Amino acid sequence: MSSAVRTRASKIPLRTQQKVMSDRFITISVDDGHVTDLKTADLLSKHGLQATFYIPARNPERPVMSVSQIRELSRSFEIGAHTMNHIPLKSLPDSEAWNEISGSKQWLEDTIGCSAVSFCYPRGKFNRSTPVLAKKAGFLGARTCFFNLHGFPTDPFLWGVSTHACPHSKAIQVRHAAAEGNFAGLLNFARIYKGASDWTQHFRYALDHVDRFGGIAHLYLHSWEIDELGQWDQLEAVLAAIKLRGGLRKITNGALFQLWKSEYENGRN
Repeated sequence: MSSAVRTRASKIPLRTQQKVMSDRFITISVDDGHVTDLKTADLLSKHGLQATFYIPARNPERPVMSVSQIRELSRSFEIGAHTMNHIPLKSLPDSEAWNEISGSKQWLEDTIGCSAVSFCYPRGKFNRSTPVLAKKAGFLGARTCFFNLHGFPTDPFLWGVSTHACPHSKAIQVRHAAAEGNFAGLLNFARIYKGASDWTQHFRYALDHVDRFGGIAHLYLHSWEIDELGQWDQLEAVLAAIKLRGGLRKITNGALFQLWKSEYENGRN
């Protein structure tokens, strides 16, 4: 995938983008729908935080929560689509990618009984056609795995994140950014995130930057990864730190996508 990917989605006017970026947001996204997401949900509730949980209908790599668990989770949190089978979309023909994307929207809406507006590319993989298909399916935006970003994007189907809740060496960060063409993220990694490999410190740099200059501090995680690494205490410490940031607006991914849409429409009128 590449940050150079361009879609035919409308672009938000610069003056509107600057206006929105003067605001300060925190958003959290949780991928894959593993049963350990319920533990993450409990911690989020404990600290009064919102999040978007991206859940596939099926996942060949690890089990997904039951329908009843997903419905219960949806009573407190936004649920976003994550394809039918958690297949990276980059190498799929458009017809198969369409079935994965549009099918996941229909499945999710049937499951939770309300509209699903948020989409996330499995493993962050997509090609030139994929964002166009996500828009065609009726989503308002889609989250990528472009790291070290805190800006309001020009295209809501290429939405980046600040921090992945997993330790990454400097070499991995550099390789990841170079492979995706995420040169803005690479610059930010050195300039704003100070090359941090500890994800808790990395996200605190994001919070400090957004608190000072505006933008979006976006933490993304896999609950199963937190569990495997034994980092529940670290996650709770970060969530407690987020709670204390009174000047930052806690918001779901979907609410950000809706804000993008409303600001664009206001900006062009």
